[in-house]
Amino acid sequence: MENLAPGTWYINVLAVRPQFRMQGLGTSLLGLADETAEALGRRGLSVIVSDANAGARRLYEHCGYKESATRLMVKENWTNDGQSWVLLTKDL
Repeated sequence: MENLAPGTWYINVLAVRPQFRMQGLGTSLLGLADETAEALGRRGLSVIVSDANAGARRLYEHCGYKESATRLMVKENWTNDGQSWVLLTKDL
């Protein structure tokens, strides 16, 4: 799905341990991603999140990301509560 957002800086993983959530760390990390993407001359950023991960989606949308595409999950033997992957993008 990341190929659907050419020219963006793709955020592969962003994680904050549960006991440190709701303290602004995710927002700060995404701010650093903005700075890095801008320094690299990218036109925006992109990230993929499970449709079941409401907390992550709220964070990204709070930071200016918008839904660009969805694709059904192919799980095979992998467990995830979601049904779809959601591509979120942000223009710089």
